[in-house]
Amino acid sequence: MVRRATACAGFLLGTSLASLLLTVARAESPTELVIWGVWNREGWRKCFDEFERQHPGIRLVTSASGGRMDEQKLMCGIAGGAPPDCINQDRFSIGGWAARGAFLPLDDLIERDQGQPDAVRPEDFYKACWEEVVYQGRVYGIPINTDDRALYYNEALLRQAGYVDAQGKVVPPRTWNELKAYAVKLTERDASGKITRIGFIPNYGNSWLYLYAWQNGGEFMSPDGLRCTLDAPANVQALQYVADVYDALGGAEEVNGFAASFQTGELDPFLIGKVAMVINGNWHLEAIARYKPDLRFGVVPAPVPEGREPITWSGGFSWAIPQGARHTEEAWEFVKFMNSMEAGRLDSAAEHAYARSWGRTYVPWMYANRRTNEMAFAEFAPKQGRLNEYLRLFIDLMPASRFRPVTPVGQLLWDQHARAMDTAVYHEQTPEQAMAAGAKEVQKQLDLLAEESTGRPVSWPAVALGSLLLVALASAVAYPFLRRRLTSSPGGRREAWAGYAFASPWLIGFLIFTGGPVVVSLVLSFCRYDVLHAPRFTGIDNYQTLLAEDPLFWKSLGNTWFMVLGVPIGMAIGLGVAMLLNSAVRGLTVYRTIYYMPAIVPTVASSILWMWVLNPQHGLINRGLAALSVGGPNWLTDAAWSKPSIILMGLWGAGQGMIIWLAGLKGIPQTYYEAAEIDGAGPLRRFTAITLPMLTPYIFFSTIMGIIGTFQIFNQAYIMTQGGPVDSTLYYVYYLFNNGFRYFKMGYASALAWVLFWIILALTLVQLKLSKRWVHYDQ
Repeated sequence: MVRRATACAGFLLGTSLASLLLTVARAESPTELVIWGVWNREGWRKCFDEFERQHPGIRLVTSASGGRMDEQKLMCGIAGGAPPDCINQDRFSIGGWAARGAFLPLDDLIERDQGQPDAVRPEDFYKACWEEVVYQGRVYGIPINTDDRALYYNEALLRQAGYVDAQGKVVPPRTWNELKAYAVKLTERDASGKITRIGFIPNYGNSWLYLYAWQNGGEFMSPDGLRCTLDAPANVQALQYVADVYDALGGAEEVNGFAASFQTGELDPFLIGKVAMVINGNWHLEAIARYKPDLRFGVVPAPVPEGREPITWSGGFSWAIPQGARHTEEAWEFVKFMNSMEAGRLDSAAEHAYARSWGRTYVPWMYANRRTNEMAFAEFAPKQGRLNEYLRLFIDLMPASRFRPVTPVGQLLWDQHARAMDTAVYHEQTPEQAMAAGAKEVQKQLDLLAEESTGRPVSWPAVALGSLLLVALASAVAYPFLRRRLTSSPGGRREAWAGYAFASPWLIGFLIFTGGPVVVSLVLSFCRYDVLHAPRFTGIDNYQTLLAEDPLFWKSLGNTWFMVLGVPIGMAIGLGVAMLLNSAVRGLTVYRTIYYMPAIVPTVASSILWMWVLNPQHGLINRGLAALSVGGPNWLTDAAWSKPSIILMGLWGAGQGMIIWLAGLKGIPQTYYEAAEIDGAGPLRRFTAITLPMLTPYIFFSTIMGIIGTFQIFNQAYIMTQGGPVDSTLYYVYYLFNNGFRYFKMGYASALAWVLFWIILALTLVQLKLSKRWVHYDQ
């Protein structure tokens, strides 16, 4: 008894001591502050180290992913209850996230610390930067950096074209009319009429329609944020000007075909003289300093309509604290430090030293904090020369800067403004029609957000109960069949029980992890749901909208149907290759490997490869056609050729189907061919009378799988074309993805997914029904 008591006391004492040590260790361990969206920037690493030195109780855990423009990770983090403590977020998206309750308002923290030396003071920031993080009167982010845009021009090319004054000084364009005239005169073509150098491209660099509309006095949202004014007359006039410039240069197809050959880095078209003028941001100064420091160039405010003052457009990033962050106070200390003059000096000094270590001239980025920005310019910018002069110009333009509208539909507004520009410059619609269509779509979403409280909350217990009842009903229907199997014979009963027992883990996993999400997606298809808020039941509204009110639904469906043409073409090529490899030739294994290799190349790699192959200027295909004195199309930049281009790319992977065809050909008895040959049948007759009938099961399988795969095409549009030009590659699943993960319309995306399911199911059932007439399984 004494031994037992002693052992028990020792166990309890040891357990208590271990618990105490664990508690002490936890108390002494530093707080882990999770930061998302961190750039690979030498200056930031120095700042992070200094912050940890000054705050020994905090350890920073950083991630390059999330934040910035990675909507998916942030949305999943907040919805899953595991958001970061702080995030580097693209400033234009702050309003949209704030409208959904994703970020904490910072007003109380800002007001609380106003008397402290490290306080965040709104007056220290450029007005455009600060107002871009304010939504409905509350602050949801602290601006980090900023940028603005101006016109870069190649002095040598303008001088060569005669654009000089009496003193021999180059005269850049100042107005829209001058810019258009300069663009045409500075454009050069070869003997065949192809562009070899272009004067200016309205949407190359970083301008977009936003800048032209603001220059013309336009606005995209009403002051109260409730009405989209995308189709305002000033905006339409700006779009008309953009379309006119494209037409004067030969049309959008030709211009964008030429631009498809543009590269970055040291091969940037402005640096190598392929583009004479470009509207770009202050960051382009750093590219010039790194890759072409001897370039003779100039920078002026972007040309404006006659009689108007110069206007620029700024953007940048901000620190924000998500809802549900575990360490709000520590995150706020981090944000204040990163906004301080001390951090700005550390960042600039580290970046300056890093650039000098590589023998480069350092051009500081622009801080959103004016005091920090002036410090960086005074202490770290080049002391003289063009880089100093033009960086000063960009800084001086900031008071005339505009910013993207702060609205919960910011991403949709951006996409619709880009779509309007695309359709107008390609003359699919007039500027008035294009802008009116875009305004209608944005206004529709604004109206829905204004009615956010409509619909009943979803009762998930009721959904779970209904799902269990369905499972029970299915089990009751299947029970007679199972009972016959289990009672057929003693041996069969044991085997059946064993089989079901072994299959039960998969069946349970399927019901929970596959069947559950399927049921949830079906319920969500009848709801309005943005992931961050509870879904609300709205009946068949989503289905009614996509079938009767959404032209892009039908457009994306039509684009996807067109791609089905690639299924029989791919099958024919795969069968042809298989028949060639089915012959007795030396090195057959090597040939099979060569033909199959494209099928295992990652989609991203093959997409990038084919973007080069299909390049209108320097691509492999057009070079081959040029050798035959045949002019090649613009492929991916031409709405008529974009879908055939992707079909052509898909044929490269026909080797995957070749394996199936080879298996089918090997299964055909040679005696059939021998008998047919004795009867006098030629090769074509043997193919049509023996090979094809015997391969019908493989044709049937390949057709079904090919159509299913085609209706799920996504990667090519996401990587290569982003749905353009003129929505010609806006495929169904890509459109579904945009609605779910860019516009946060998960309910609508779920409805699109279920429509796709029924389409694929219907096509499969039709093929199964028709297969009885032409598929032959007996050999």
